[in-house]
Amino acid sequence: MSPPVPLNPPRSKSRSAPARGLRDAYVILFQPAGLHRLFSIPIQELTNRAYEAHSVLGASVAQLEQMLGAARTFPERVRMADRCLVRHALKSPGFDRISAAAAQMLSASGNSRVSEVAADSGLSVRQFERCFVQQLGVNPKLFARIVRFEAALDSKARSSIKSWTDVAHEFGYYDQMHMVHDFDIFTGGTPTKILGEIEILFREQIQAIRSGRHSTNPAGDPQLIL
Repeated sequence: MSPPVPLNPPRSKSRSAPARGLRDAYVILFQPAGLHRLFSIPIQELTNRAYEAHSVLGASVAQLEQMLGAARTFPERVRMADRCLVRHALKSPGFDRISAAAAQMLSASGNSRVSEVAADSGLSVRQFERCFVQQLGVNPKLFARIVRFEAALDSKARSSIKSWTDVAHEFGYYDQMHMVHDFDIFTGGTPTKILGEIEILFREQIQAIRSGRHSTNPAGDPQLIL
C-alpha cells in the first residue's frame, strides 16, 4: 500500500545553476604604504582582517563599486577608478620617509638592515618600526622577509634554467632549507609547488619574459609578483 499523498506537498528548494563561461575580474593593488597615504588609515588595524570596504573607506567606495559593476568595458572601469583615486591623491601628503624606506627595501629585494634603513630615514629604530607598522601593517623585519621571498619566487619564475640553490644564494638565504622554510611560512607549500601555481596564473607573462620578448611587466615594476 502506497503512503498517502499530502494535500499541500512541500515545495522543493530551488538551486541556482552554477555559473559558466568567462568572467572579468577587476582588482586594484596598492603599493606599500599606498593605502595609508591615500586614506590616512592605520593599516595595522586592517592586517590579517577582512572588512567591508565601505566600513573602512566610507560611502564613496560603495558608490565606486556600483559604478564599476555597471561599467561595460575594462577601460571604462580603469577610468572610473583613476578618477576616484586621483581625487584622494590630490588631498594626500607627499611621498614620505616611510614610503621611501619601503621602496628602498623593495629595491634591495629585502636584503636591508632595519637599523640602516631607519638611519637613512632620520629616525631611531623604535620610531621607525612604530611608523612602519602604522603605514604598512607589518614590522620592517617581516616586510623584508616577505619582499625577499617574493623576489626569490619572481627570479625563479623568470628563469627556467636557474636552480633553487642558485636562487637561495642570490637572495642571501643561509641555505636552500632556510628559503624552503620561508616559503612554507608564507604559503604553506614548497617552492616547486608555489612556482607551478604562479606559472599557471601568469603563463603568458612568464613565457614572454623567458623567451626575451618582455623584460618587465607593463607597469614597469621590477618584480613580476609583488
